[in-house]
Amino acid sequence: MTDLRLVFFGSSKFAVPPLQTLAAGPDPVVLVITPPPTPSGRGRRLQPVPAAVAAEALGLNLFLSRSIRSPKTLAAIRAVQPDLLVVAAFGSFLPPELLTLTPWPPLNIHPSLLPRHRGPAPVSWSIIHGDAEVGVSILFLEKTMDAGPILRQRAFPVAGSLAGAGAWENILAQAGAEELLAAITDLKTGRVNPQPQDQARATINPLLTKADGRVDFQRPAPALARLINGVDPWPGATTTFKGRFLKIFGASAGPAASVARPGQVLKLDTQGRIVTATGSGTLALSEFQPEGKKRLKAADFWHGYHPETLGDLN
Repeated sequence: MTDLRLVFFGSSKFAVPPLQTLAAGPDPVVLVITPPPTPSGRGRRLQPVPAAVAAEALGLNLFLSRSIRSPKTLAAIRAVQPDLLVVAAFGSFLPPELLTLTPWPPLNIHPSLLPRHRGPAPVSWSIIHGDAEVGVSILFLEKTMDAGPILRQRAFPVAGSLAGAGAWENILAQAGAEELLAAITDLKTGRVNPQPQDQARATINPLLTKADGRVDFQRPAPALARLINGVDPWPGATTTFKGRFLKIFGASAGPAASVARPGQVLKLDTQGRIVTATGSGTLALSEFQPEGKKRLKAADFWHGYHPETLGDLN
């Protein structure tokens, strides 16, 4: 099999395992394209994006691009004479000229079981909507967002998991890296069989905002558990406690409590979780982070803050 010259496009932490896997594989990664450093943290200091840090650690040829459409960026890509473009959590659409630059369309890793959850924050929305599975898809890019034919997919059951979206993204990034490597092998051996997506089943995610993380204890416990786990780590699930914001993590739904108001703290259970009443059922919470303070196990929050109610009852 002839080696393929790869150009990789990535930005966030999700892009790092695929890049590392490709760099260790048989096909040379001749160029990595990432955005330039971005402001981060309380001091808003410029920090390189995770994919750029990984590329430098791997000794790869790195090109920082503010605009993928700029003549300078396009010239840099053409100069390395790629055979295949690979995209993982890049954050920008590739221009039409790049969709036809190589013998195959660019490959993209998308962390959902397409055609469901096209667009932003697919893992978060998968959990929030109560999907039975999360997963990753390898697809060919085309002009319409996340609509190209699928080469490979891998699914994971969600039932019984307390993992937040961030933890699932780590799992899917590694799985996506493995499926990407297999898809490239399929291309090289002629075994690839892209399957068109069922456009009638497609769903498009809205942007995830900070407002999506607000917890209303009047809602049923199962919906709240999905929300709290789905917005971890961003934007984070927030409520109020004694007039200040409080972040909550690691939620699971339980049966209804007798004669309890939504938001009322009921007990510390045998697993060290704080149990709270909701509009329907109870909610067991594993960790808390008071405004301006460090993150605490539920038992430490229970003994240190003696909560009686959460949310608008305070």
